[in-house]
Amino acid sequence: MPLIALAGVGSGALHALAGPDHLLSLAPLSVGRRQGAWRVGLLWGLGHGLGTLVAAGLLMVVLSAVHLEFVDQWAERIAGLALLSMGVWGLKRREGMGDEARQSRGVVAVGLVHGLTGASALLLLLPVTVSGTGAEQAFFLGGFSVGSTLAMSALTAGIAAFSRAKRVSAKVATHVPRVASTLSIVLGGAWMAGSF
Repeated sequence: MPLIALAGVGSGALHALAGPDHLLSLAPLSVGRRQGAWRVGLLWGLGHGLGTLVAAGLLMVVLSAVHLEFVDQWAERIAGLALLSMGVWGLKRREGMGDEARQSRGVVAVGLVHGLTGASALLLLLPVTVSGTGAEQAFFLGGFSVGSTLAMSALTAGIAAFSRAKRVSAKVATHVPRVASTLSIVLGGAWMAGSF
C-alpha cells in the first residue's frame, strides 16, 4: 500500500508541474512575493486536491453510465473558465484588489474548480478508479492530492524566489504577472471555445 501512495504522490507532483495552466494561474500570484508564496501554492493545491478527489469519486460512481468524451469536453471548458477568471483576477490583483483572507478563499476556490474539471488529472486517475481495492484507490488518490499540493507549493515558492533574484531585473518581474495573466486569459478562452 505505501508503494501505491508513493505512486500517487509522484503522479500528483508530475501533474502539478507539467500543466502550463498551473504555471499561468500561479505565476501572477507568486512573482515578486517576499514571503508566503509557498502558502499561495498550498492553498491552490488544497483546493485542487479536494476538487480532484471529488471528481475521482464521481468518476468511480458514474463511469458506466456517462460518455467520457462528453464529460471531457465540458470539463475542459469549465477549467478554461477557471483559468480565464484566474487571469482576470491576476490582472486586478496587481492593481491592489481585496484583502488577504478574500484572496486566500479565491485561490482555494479556483484550485477547487480546476481540480474538479481537470480532465488530464482524471486521465491519470482513471486506471486506479476502475481497478484495485477501495484501500488501494484511497491510498493512490490521497497520495495524488498530497503530491500535487506539495508540488504547487514548491512551484510558487520557486517562482517567487526566482523573481526576487538579483539577476532578474525589476522590469521583468513587473511584466511577468501581466504576461502570465494575459496568457491565462487567452488559454482559458481557447479551452472554453474548445480549440485545444
